[in-house]
Amino acid sequence: MSSTAKSSSTLAANKTSTQSQQPVPKSWPEDITYLTDHTYSAAVTADQRTALTRTGTADATWTQIPPTSIQAPSPLLEIRTVTDINHPAAGQRGLFATQHLAPDSFICLYLGHVHTNTMSDQDPHSDYDLNLDHDLGLSVDAARSGNESRCTNDYRGIAERPNAEFRDCYVQVPCTKRAAGMKWERRVSVFVLSAGKAGKRKAGVRAGEEVLVNYGKGYWEGRKAVASFRRDEEMLRIAQLALDS
Repeated sequence: MSSTAKSSSTLAANKTSTQSQQPVPKSWPEDITYLTDHTYSAAVTADQRTALTRTGTADATWTQIPPTSIQAPSPLLEIRTVTDINHPAAGQRGLFATQHLAPDSFICLYLGHVHTNTMSDQDPHSDYDLNLDHDLGLSVDAARSGNESRCTNDYRGIAERPNAEFRDCYVQVPCTKRAAGMKWERRVSVFVLSAGKAGKRKAGVRAGEEVLVNYGKGYWEGRKAVASFRRDEEMLRIAQLALDS
């Protein structure tokens, strides 16, 4: 074996060892890779990656999440299998707070595989694809790899309203070209909803409460269309339940 091949083999072995040592949350699905940061499609260009670090006028006020707020697995959350038969995600997983989460507070990053929005670079069957940057044509898909956030359910059929939402933010990532060795890069994260002007959401998310977001009716209408095409009665039932709530 050549020294180059041996070196490559060693690097691959070290990478596998590092991945196997990374703790995963309890009840994490065995067939899904647990991530502590994004992975990137080969189709994502260097210019697109660079553009994710630029702050424009519209995003200058986005929250900057310090490294100390990002832990993997997150101590703020636990994944549970939903046992309530009336829950739209019965038999699947949900994300629950392990402690009180204050209004407007950061919960966790939405991690997955960053890809371009071209047809050849996306999974048309994924239920976990979230827009990362429309102008750059990038999305993040947590169908095969991700973190706790992929278990966040839609509020419809579960609660009167959501208690959390997806927001754009910036996190620090390593950068050898910067004097400080770090740079701010764009991410999408899950945040507790603000208390609101009338303070109706001042309770935040209570310990033991499920973290719920709003997928949007468009998501469920799309799911209904797919279910009808596949003649999947269970998927159709869940989609209709969400739309009727």
